[in-house]
Amino acid sequence: MLLPLTALVMAPVFIGCGSNIPTTPPPAAKEPYDLLQNLRYLAVRKDFPQAALIAPITPDVVFPSAMQLHKAAKQMGLTLTPEELKGLGIDEKLAAKLDDLPGSGTDDYSIKDARLAFNAGIYRLLKGLTPKSWEKIDSMGITDNQAGRQFGSQTTVKDMTLGFGGQKIMTVSCLKKPDGSWGISFIRYEVGLQGIKQD
Repeated sequence: MLLPLTALVMAPVFIGCGSNIPTTPPPAAKEPYDLLQNLRYLAVRKDFPQAALIAPITPDVVFPSAMQLHKAAKQMGLTLTPEELKGLGIDEKLAAKLDDLPGSGTDDYSIKDARLAFNAGIYRLLKGLTPKSWEKIDSMGITDNQAGRQFGSQTTVKDMTLGFGGQKIMTVSCLKKPDGSWGISFIRYEVGLQGIKQD
């Protein structure tokens, strides 16, 4: 049986549709909005080395932000599994500190440790949403973050609000890195996880 010409023309429109989750690692973000694909990919694909691409590198950001990310995740009851800790490069010694990290370096907490902790903190907060929620989530707007001046007068920080179904879910503070790409300095949930209609 031959299909009508209109069916043949329209058929390709539906091929390959259906997922907002990247299947390959997204490149470095050229604009704050680009970070959404990095977040979707990291949250759902669990390709942990990808976290370093969207993380800041300077100590003035990494130390305090790592502390705040894990503090927020702890308050929300979000934890990391042994498998996730291993994949994120977190050893037992550092894992024991994550819930109570200092905001600056110490003799037994180096910038290397802080960068690993920061990457783990990003993923730890992202896992509060299910893959189906990450499929639906989108940017609801980007605004200037004046408080970002704490990182220096030359630092540009933008806040990107993410949500779905008309509900604001989280605000992602996006930091312009020295190489010109965008990274993440903080993630804040605007609602408790119990207040999000997931799946």
